[in-house]
Amino acid sequence: MRRCSFVWALLAASAAVSALYASAGSFGDAAPARAEGVAGPARASGRPLAVRAQRDTIGYATRPEQVEALVRLVDSLEAERYEANGRAFAPAGREPAIGAVCPHDDYIYAGRGFVHAIRVLEAPRILLLGVSHAARRRGIQGRLVFDTHDAWRVGGRECPVSILRAEILAFLPPEIVLVSDSLHAEEHSLEGLVPVLQQYIPNVEIVPILVTRFEGEDFERAADALARAVSTVAGRRGWKLGRDYAILVSADCVHYGDEEWGGRGYAPFGADAEGYAKGVEQDLAVVASSLTGGIDGGKIARFREMVDSGDFQQPYRITWCGVYSIPFGLGVLERLCSIAGRPAPHGFMLTYGTSVDPPPLPLAGTGLGTTAINTLRHWVGYTAIGYWHKGGTEEWPVQRILR
Repeated sequence: MRRCSFVWALLAASAAVSALYASAGSFGDAAPARAEGVAGPARASGRPLAVRAQRDTIGYATRPEQVEALVRLVDSLEAERYEANGRAFAPAGREPAIGAVCPHDDYIYAGRGFVHAIRVLEAPRILLLGVSHAARRRGIQGRLVFDTHDAWRVGGRECPVSILRAEILAFLPPEIVLVSDSLHAEEHSLEGLVPVLQQYIPNVEIVPILVTRFEGEDFERAADALARAVSTVAGRRGWKLGRDYAILVSADCVHYGDEEWGGRGYAPFGADAEGYAKGVEQDLAVVASSLTGGIDGGKIARFREMVDSGDFQQPYRITWCGVYSIPFGLGVLERLCSIAGRPAPHGFMLTYGTSVDPPPLPLAGTGLGTTAINTLRHWVGYTAIGYWHKGGTEEWPVQRILR
């Protein structure tokens, strides 16, 4: 009887979402995309699984043994850092995080950040909030972009998409939703996180969402809507943030230099050793002032003021590709804590590096490659930040952000 009820619930959620796709209208400058499939559990309906294929087969693993090699190597190189983080910030060593910010560049460059961010998560359901690099080119803003796939195949393994996606969609205002398998298929910002998640959480399920630009009050309304939808769906099952589900935000830090950036270079401090040092210092200032410690609306606004130019076509004050995904993800996380009656999330920087320093990981022998150069004239910054609940009267230290 329980199994019958469960299947009927899945079918009902799927029907609700299909109706939502049909009714979605235009919003802002974005034209609604037609859903390229039917959301909901394929096995319940008897149709074949719709599986999203991997886009980046150079910078990310295509075989499980490559992921294993990455994690094994980073664990050996970063063991002292793990211990130091646990000493400096006790929750990092004793309890699962409720959320994290994770890079998405090539594993050889950003692999340390992937592992640092993902190893602190334990929840079997992960909401992935990523960058849509194509949204601006297509004139899409004011939308959360969902796909309809039943699973993602990355790193030689399939990862199921959680039924939570259908249930969350049923609670969201249609004007902030865009369903587009094509946008997800051409985007790399989430797929690289999946194999590393599976390495640490073998039974993980994902809810992939791409975040586009939301202005002013639209940002607040959209973050409120997603947080309330997630809280409602999780609350019905008695699920807790951190234990049963978590938020993982995909974003790289500054994209710096004057070479091979498609004519849009960013090198305000010069493309040399001095400019590199100042660029790193700027990244760490962003992390220290807006992404760590207690996270509230003021810090989220500060990040946007520092990084977001406010111009849709030229969006960066500082070229962080997480200009939209980071503040939105933290806004959702902060609201989830508030709805649950918990204190604001507390962020701790687990690591920072660039594509230049520390040196690229020696993984070329595994078949992993790189998709861009790494020089003082072309480099990218990466940080991994974990977020935890702060409870009771415990005093948590203020982190000194150092390389």
